[in-house]
Amino acid sequence: MVFTIWLCVGCSPHDPDATGQLSLVDPAPAWIDGELVIVAGVDWRPTEAVIEAMEHGVAIPVRITTRSLRVHGWLNLLDRDRNHRYEVRFLPMLRSYQIADTKTGEQRNFPRLHMLADSLRQPQPWATGLTLDDLDEARYRVEIRAELDRTRLPSPMRMPVWFDPAWRAASPWQGWDLVDEYRDD
Repeated sequence: MVFTIWLCVGCSPHDPDATGQLSLVDPAPAWIDGELVIVAGVDWRPTEAVIEAMEHGVAIPVRITTRSLRVHGWLNLLDRDRNHRYEVRFLPMLRSYQIADTKTGEQRNFPRLHMLADSLRQPQPWATGLTLDDLDEARYRVEIRAELDRTRLPSPMRMPVWFDPAWRAASPWQGWDLVDEYRDD
């Protein structure tokens, strides 16, 4: 069943105009309070289908994933995986858009969708969980990616969106091998 779904998704025609954009803005590793973070903004340009779903009460889940890979020669093994989840929704009674951090519960409201998108573009730190002690023990590679988290949409929507290119917004993985230039010494 899963193989059939992936086959259908992979073979479906790709219309670049129908696919929303979700990309990272100037990502770069940095040290903040002894932890390695990746500082980046998120450029989100939703498709008409996503905006329509939002206006009909669907919270749109956005996930930013950072992962740390231990480097063993040519082999990279997943060591840590951090998911930073947000939900973007339209509030019809207030006629505004809201972004909510699902972990902390922090919410910010914006009168227009483009203002919310401008706020997301502002650089912010995304935790990796790596410390200097970790780098003393092994070599690491860190990576980051942003995507619409289709698995967290309401149940009736999950299957149809797998086949709809309007819901495939995701950035490619961007990564850095941690060498001496990224050390805080």
